[in-house]
Amino acid sequence: MPEPLPDLYCPIQPRINCLSAEADAHVAAWMEAEHLYEQPGQLHRYVNSGFGTFAARVCPDAGPDGLYLFARWLAFGFFYDDTFFDEGDSRSRPGAAADAVMAAVSVFSPEVTTAFFLRREDHARDHRLGTARELLRDIRVLARPEQFHRFCTQMTLWFYSYLYEPVAQSAGRTLSLPGYTTNRLHNIATAPYVTLAEIVTGCPVSADELAHPDVRRLSGLAAYQMAWCNDIHSAARETQVDDRVANLPALLRAELGLDAGQAMLRTAQVHDRTMEAFERLERTVAATASPAVNAYLDLLRTWMRGHYDWCRFTLRYQLTAAGSPTVGARTAEVS
Repeated sequence: MPEPLPDLYCPIQPRINCLSAEADAHVAAWMEAEHLYEQPGQLHRYVNSGFGTFAARVCPDAGPDGLYLFARWLAFGFFYDDTFFDEGDSRSRPGAAADAVMAAVSVFSPEVTTAFFLRREDHARDHRLGTARELLRDIRVLARPEQFHRFCTQMTLWFYSYLYEPVAQSAGRTLSLPGYTTNRLHNIATAPYVTLAEIVTGCPVSADELAHPDVRRLSGLAAYQMAWCNDIHSAARETQVDDRVANLPALLRAELGLDAGQAMLRTAQVHDRTMEAFERLERTVAATASPAVNAYLDLLRTWMRGHYDWCRFTLRYQLTAAGSPTVGARTAEVS
């Protein structure tokens, strides 16, 4: 029996795009058409995981084209994560993980045409690079140049972060809390997907405004809030699929000698303190921020709440056998 899931502190009003059902249908048909699955059971789980609803919760003001594009990017990311990392054999074959990382990174590399640069091809569609390049072309049309550059850089860093766990584990090393938490800031993929949300919703925040130290801290706190929220909701499923997949509850059990219930509650405390730290700093920043920065802070808040609501109810994190993680009794209603 899995541990009950604790309620998390997230005092943000939930919002959702009115096109959530249409987005779910769109992304389900698209995943099937692009063959973003390895077996029929995987497609069934994807179709019923509500990736369109996830997009609708974090991009409530996006128009249909932007919403559907965001949902396709989410779906591609989840497919790639599962197939080549969390549900693949990367921990047994770190070379395979490195190859999958380099395949993905090649999509986001600058378009260099010299005799010394060979474009990574994917004629067998093993890594679905053609699908990724088509998605990138679509986002380039909507993005400002600096947004597009930032998105590509953040996606590159996200994929490189997948090397940490298989490399460390293949060398027989136990993952450490400092190592995991440092890598998790990037491996949660908040940075590129928040930038993607900026693009599809028309958020006017500039690169200079995002580089302000306090805004960077808020971006980092939001990323960690989503990371610990994700670790709480995905832990049982990850243990069922491959208990070598790292998450904060598992590392707290190993390093602090906690039982499963204690580790889950400690992770919830870490999450809640992160959310509280975000609130305190946000109040200070928002008081004197430009309208563009306040729009970005609103985007972060919407992302944190939307991600939390989606995690609570998505099929993605449910166990495949009888039984599933139990949602806490004080779960807030979602719209």
